[in-house]
Amino acid sequence: MSETVESSTSFRPRRLGHANLWVTDLRRSEAFYNQVCGLTIEFWEPDLCATFLGTGNTPHDLGMIETTRGKARYGRNGLLQIPEGIGVNVGLGHLAWELENEVDLVEGYRRARTEEVRLDITVDHQVAHSVYLFDPDDNYMEYYCDTVKRWREVLHGEMELITSAWDPEQAQPFSDGRYENDPDIRVVAEAAIHPMRVTHAVLMSRDLDRLASFYATVGGLKEVYRVDQVVYLQGNVTTSPYHLAIWRGSDADAGYHHVSFELANEEALERAVDELGKRRIGIAQSIDDDRKRSIFLADPDGLLSEYYVRRSERFPEEASSPFLV
Repeated sequence: MSETVESSTSFRPRRLGHANLWVTDLRRSEAFYNQVCGLTIEFWEPDLCATFLGTGNTPHDLGMIETTRGKARYGRNGLLQIPEGIGVNVGLGHLAWELENEVDLVEGYRRARTEEVRLDITVDHQVAHSVYLFDPDDNYMEYYCDTVKRWREVLHGEMELITSAWDPEQAQPFSDGRYENDPDIRVVAEAAIHPMRVTHAVLMSRDLDRLASFYATVGGLKEVYRVDQVVYLQGNVTTSPYHLAIWRGSDADAGYHHVSFELANEEALERAVDELGKRRIGIAQSIDDDRKRSIFLADPDGLLSEYYVRRSERFPEEASSPFLV
């Protein structure tokens, strides 16, 4: 990243940590992502109507909260966590971006305030400190750092309210990275699919250039490739060629398109396809080209997720569909 971009960057994330969704029926969606998609149920908050599932790479790869019917929900110590009128419709709750440490998070918060970025709240999730904000399309984003490496000792099973207020200016921030370097990957043996990790998400925007600029400056992602309808951006961890793709779309299409999970190999993907067929679970879309082999599933609310194996890190010379990214 050039000096100019670096100096104007607010946050500098390592990678996409998780996606969080609004769902109509929490138990129904929880069962789908656990029993079909193979994500372990790590912990849940009954009072927030929320469940958190994952592969083990982070405290959760996918969170879900039941829609609110417009009513406010509160965290610990009376924190207004979900204001009235939020979470009425199914869709993206937020995307979460993992930072190296608390020093990076606090410095990013300060830069964002200086640049008058539209910040929302700063919170303590017991295993992470987080800054929440809105992008220019009103997608909600979380920038966070892990505060506890052995997070399963803190969050597991049924939990009372987890989230409380956090003041980024209250104490000296720590500089060590507290994420897991060698995580314990968990497998749901009875599930149809066995994902290894969440890798990237796809957003659609009417104003592609504006949104890409936001994520390259405020969001701190590096633009690694651009072709007609889509921009690819990457965090600081380069094990994935990109962590966010933004596709040009109409006003009606704008917002969340899908989140993607990587599988171990093509044999794992073929076994998943066979098992889905046996269970008569429909595949919304399939991709089989020289770059990747993937399948897309629609959850009970119609929200899409991708399960794929990458064959090449080559980017497409042209793009014809947001499924292809």
